[in-house]
Amino acid sequence: MLHLRHVIWVISFLLSGLSVSAFAYQVQPMVAELHTSGNRSAVTYRVINPSDTPVPIEVVVYKRSFDENQKEILTETEEDFIVLPPQVDVPANGYQVFRAQFLGDPDFEKTQSYRIVFKQLPIEQQGQASQVNMIFNFATLVFVSQPDTVGQLLQTLDCTDKEHCYLNIVNTGDAVVNLVQSTIHINGEMTGNWQWLQQNMPVTFLMPEHKLSINIKELIAESPLPAQVNLVTADNAQ
Repeated sequence: MLHLRHVIWVISFLLSGLSVSAFAYQVQPMVAELHTSGNRSAVTYRVINPSDTPVPIEVVVYKRSFDENQKEILTETEEDFIVLPPQVDVPANGYQVFRAQFLGDPDFEKTQSYRIVFKQLPIEQQGQASQVNMIFNFATLVFVSQPDTVGQLLQTLDCTDKEHCYLNIVNTGDAVVNLVQSTIHINGEMTGNWQWLQQNMPVTFLMPEHKLSINIKELIAESPLPAQVNLVTADNAQ
């Protein structure tokens, strides 16, 4: 008997044009920013099942760390979060609410980050010559910070000529910096919008001490050198 299973990991909330809403469950929110204590130390998820059959879901929490190249490393943890319910069947054409509460050691200075993964469990169907299970595992992002910490961007321009021009950014603060809806400004004028940045920026959340380099040669082409170049976040936009 042939059993074929396709496993699809949905790592970010941007699916690059792939439409799965017609046959997959949905998870909201995909990104959460929490504090170590108080009202903002928990997040409520809503898992929506638009299909005509129940979807069995298991929730697993992973702590994120990074190697020397800022590549993500995931380590399963059962101590830093409690998620209720940890496993349940989401009803057909219905939804299930999950609550994730941070319980980890609050004695840290810089933002910690996690992936809370909603894993669809396979359903074995007997009596079929072949079987295809489309399994969708939604890996949400969670950032936990001290209430009084902030992110801080240090920006430098490495532009020897217009063919080799990079905006280098380092988060020198203690909290993650949300780069969603950021723009590039050259000599005070907005030149690169958020749509352009989405295509040219590898991350949208910059962790403390992490670096980012953006190739801006196509933006600088019509501007005289030297130029003043800045990435402006939505929080700092005028």
